[in-house]
Amino acid sequence: SALKRSFSTRNTFSSPTNKIKRLFNDRPLLSNGLIGGFFMCTGVLTQQVYFDSNIKWKEVITFSSLGFALGPAGVYWYRWLEKKFPGTGLLAIIKKLIIDEFVWGPLTVVSIFYVLPFFETLDHQYAINEFKQKFLNAWIGSAGFWLLFQSFNFRFVPLKYRVVYLMAVEFFYDIVIAV
Repeated sequence: SALKRSFSTRNTFSSPTNKIKRLFNDRPLLSNGLIGGFFMCTGVLTQQVYFDSNIKWKEVITFSSLGFALGPAGVYWYRWLEKKFPGTGLLAIIKKLIIDEFVWGPLTVVSIFYVLPFFETLDHQYAINEFKQKFLNAWIGSAGFWLLFQSFNFRFVPLKYRVVYLMAVEFFYDIVIAV
């Protein structure tokens, strides 16, 4: 009966994995935004707790907000890359890596070294100085790191989970760059 089905343990306590998969299928922008915010928040918190012994809540909020914005942006970015260069063959991966490194890479570095300092201080000149001082070294320095991890991402990770993978790697990367 309908009443019996509505109280079924199977319906009431469906697998958390199935719920997460359904969320990624039904609400990819929201799910990736939440994942992005979560990983960037926990990355900066981990860095602050273990290396600074001091939590800077404004920085935590700005990193979380950036992650929440980059998650959905990443969904569109990876869809576009996959549409433009479909497949997981070597040539498709190389094309994705080049475009990713020269378009997405600089945008995320700008986000970290201009947008975050600006929102933390609301001082345009301070943010510009941070950007000028750190952008080139950070972008060039991160290229090898991201090429390796993005190669794996483009080869083995299904399209709908590429942002999750990226943000999980970003968690460790944020700890390193925040030090």
